[in-house]
Amino acid sequence: MTFYLCSLMCYICTITQLIETSSFSPLRNNWFPNTIHAMQEIATKDSSRSSKFQNIDEATETMIPISGPENEGISLWVRTWGCQPSNGGIPVLFVHGGPGNSVDDYKNINEDFFDATKFFVIEVDQRGTGKSTPSVRDDYRNMKFYMNISISQMSADFEQIRESLGIEKWLVFGGSWGSTLGLDYAERYAERCLGLIVRGIFLNTADEFDAVYARKSFANNPRRLQEYDTFFEGVAKYVNGPPLDPNTDSERLIRTYESRIIEGDRNAIWKFHVFENNLVEEDPLELLDPFNISDDEYPIAQSVAFFECRLFLRGTFEEPLDLLRRVSLLKSNENTVQTWVVQGTGDEVCPERFAKSLVDRLKEEGVLRKAYFVDAGHRASSDGVKDALKLCVEDFL
Repeated sequence: MTFYLCSLMCYICTITQLIETSSFSPLRNNWFPNTIHAMQEIATKDSSRSSKFQNIDEATETMIPISGPENEGISLWVRTWGCQPSNGGIPVLFVHGGPGNSVDDYKNINEDFFDATKFFVIEVDQRGTGKSTPSVRDDYRNMKFYMNISISQMSADFEQIRESLGIEKWLVFGGSWGSTLGLDYAERYAERCLGLIVRGIFLNTADEFDAVYARKSFANNPRRLQEYDTFFEGVAKYVNGPPLDPNTDSERLIRTYESRIIEGDRNAIWKFHVFENNLVEEDPLELLDPFNISDDEYPIAQSVAFFECRLFLRGTFEEPLDLLRRVSLLKSNENTVQTWVVQGTGDEVCPERFAKSLVDRLKEEGVLRKAYFVDAGHRASSDGVKDALKLCVEDFL
């Protein structure tokens, strides 16, 4: 936009100079100068208006170091675009999923939800992911920096970013793992939230763990059973102790995967990623082959496999989150975090029954604004989910 406005102004200046030196005085003295003046006014107004916001392709990227004794050397990549709060823009924190994915994986989908003239969008690659440093995508040996990662630590990262950017409050927007981390952040820092929009709900519970990592969950689906068996056999031979039971040993299975992943086992990393990716993927042409590693996709696989194992094990078994119990923290005398929920009824990786349990708790606390259960899958790009998310943003406004 800025390029075209500058080009228009240069063109106007060139034409004006030609007219001013022309010997054809009627052209110079009558209607043409008025037309030129009108065009200059339009261009100036448009230039002023465009300078108040940045489209997503004009976004600002920066690295923000995270302070604290346990965070030495850790910096988070942050991208901002839209209308600055000083010009009336509403700040939005985008919380990506995975864990282990990054902002780039979403292919600029947020421009479909947020008008750059109304919102100021803050997109963050969570610690260790994407362009944040040190990144697990770059080298599996960087996993050692994040063996003690926790969701409370990640929520605290967002607080440091908010303070660094000088933002008082923001709307929190996330899906899948982003719904987990977004809800955790809102419960811990409710006074900093304008609202909460979440989709593809994951509450980090033992039941959800089994819904994906226990074979019995796919009992009536031959295709999924075959995929699960390939996933299970990927590390079964490495297990310590008694043989794994695919129906009851989901925790031991994922701990075995984690042990192989932190050793840089490419096959374990790839099979872990492929299993979940294919549960989510809606386009048959985009399904991954568990027996053929894609060099282009492998860095994502390395990041997702590590962070999912580590954070899911910690949040489910080592330090249970209990996000449902803490929903009461969204409401206080000082602030109420109005919450919107979007859930695809065909979501296999985050089944709808867990979203319903969240909706019930939000209703009990009086903080549910709206809930949409739509005929769709997991991704934000699924037609039904995408449409419902747009409705949530409109309702927030």
